[in-house]
Amino acid sequence: MSVTKCLGLLAVTLCLGCAAEISPLMEQMGTNQPTPVPLRGQVVVVFMRPAGESADVQATVYDLQDDGDHFIGVVSDGTRVHYTTWAGRHLFMVIGENADFMEADMVEGKTYYVRVTPRAGKLKARFSLKPVRKAQIGTAEWTEWDDTSQLLLRCSSSECERWVNNNVNSVVGKRQKYMQKWERKTVGKRRAAGLQPQDGYP
Repeated sequence: MSVTKCLGLLAVTLCLGCAAEISPLMEQMGTNQPTPVPLRGQVVVVFMRPAGESADVQATVYDLQDDGDHFIGVVSDGTRVHYTTWAGRHLFMVIGENADFMEADMVEGKTYYVRVTPRAGKLKARFSLKPVRKAQIGTAEWTEWDDTSQLLLRCSSSECERWVNNNVNSVVGKRQKYMQKWERKTVGKRRAAGLQPQDGYP
């Protein structure tokens, strides 16, 4: 599958005071920016990455669709990405040293949250996608993940397109390699580890 242009409906927020390296693909949009409200037939997916671990390694996130691997954005240390897309089933991918995947089944009009979690790799950090359950929203854990006083960043379309085009072979190679491992999991395990319709907020 080909890798397409950066989707325009996304944003990244950076925790103020964090010593994160922000991808040059992202442009600053200011602080205290609200999460987009999904329109009819749409959902918003918020990819959140906690601050403080593997700050020098970027996590790139994709939506794997029938017509290609759609680049969503770069989730730097202590940042988040807002992604507006259509409701229904999706397969998301995050890339660091590895590639990891997460299924999502989402209902229109809802906002869903996903944690991008780093862990040690052989040469640099690896990442996984962890769904936030609706029951977790508002808990003590949630207050650590959800910081509203953050700097909003947006993908620079020209830079994103250039980066995507220059990294097609690397991205496709990792997707194919790690997809084989992921597909060895049972269908039940893959779905249980993903976003469920009832996880949407409100």
